[in-house]
Amino acid sequence: MVKCLPLIFLLCRSVKYSESDLDFCLATGKDFKQVQSLYNDETDYMPSVYHSWLRERNRMVMLAKRMGQVIGVCSSHIVDDGQASLIEVLKVAASERGKGAARLTYRQLIGLVRARYPEVKKQSFITDHKLDRGLCVLGKQSLISLRFSSINVPTLISEVISNMKKRGDGYYEPIPLQPDDVRSIFLNRTAIDTVLPGGRIIVNGSVFKPLESNLDILLKRDIVWRADRKNNTRAVSLGSAPYRDPMGDCIFRINMFGEDLSAVKSVFLAQLQSLPPLQDNVICLLSVNPSLSPQMWEFCINEMGLEKGKQYWNDEIIVEEDILQNFY
Repeated sequence: MVKCLPLIFLLCRSVKYSESDLDFCLATGKDFKQVQSLYNDETDYMPSVYHSWLRERNRMVMLAKRMGQVIGVCSSHIVDDGQASLIEVLKVAASERGKGAARLTYRQLIGLVRARYPEVKKQSFITDHKLDRGLCVLGKQSLISLRFSSINVPTLISEVISNMKKRGDGYYEPIPLQPDDVRSIFLNRTAIDTVLPGGRIIVNGSVFKPLESNLDILLKRDIVWRADRKNNTRAVSLGSAPYRDPMGDCIFRINMFGEDLSAVKSVFLAQLQSLPPLQDNVICLLSVNPSLSPQMWEFCINEMGLEKGKQYWNDEIIVEEDILQNFY
């Protein structure tokens, strides 16, 4: 997950640095190694997408430097038909935290957003922190962290499906979604209201309104789309391409939407079937509706025999607020 610290938390901390103490600039390919050094012990995919972010339309990646060394990074992606700034990363070097660098980097980025995109009125982000004041919380997903040992995943899935059918658990044969299917489901008012958390799409710690322009962005990415069915959809998921974290673990994210337990289980298994052959040190970060979290933990650990992974965070909280609210 690309964590975004609560902006109110960052803006209320005591400040040591002033703007004159730091240099701010937009990131380039030459800055990659220094940016990568900010991510040395976390399951974070930002380094794996850094270069593609620099090429992405309507995205800005702001760096804070001190004496030529990158100490902070903050990214904004203009989404929602140009109406919102999606804050996808706000990171400061461990040695520089508590000095106001995050606040200053964020402020520089938002100032640039306001100058280049005056029509943007909202900012949205995902946080795992409890919020202490009345921000607009749209929805929430819960994390299930799983570790895969040396197991034969296709054989395991076949056994699990066979057991589900024997118990009469209602296994559904999920379907892969083509671009037209994705648009049909995610632009459907019923699916938006009954399946998506807060009426939003979450993928890799980012949040999007279900709009045609946002789907165009997501369909260009390496995402596996699965659903239990095309019509009257009860469960749908987005599986992101596996990546290596700084510790060498292979990480893959599955964002699962829906409250029908049998359908969610079936689509989860379909996502696992779509993965390439797995090696040791594989971690699956599965996000589900909070109401299903206990049952999915039991299913993954007790029925599938998977190991519990490190719980990097518990919840993904979807937040939206006025872009000017925390500017000063």
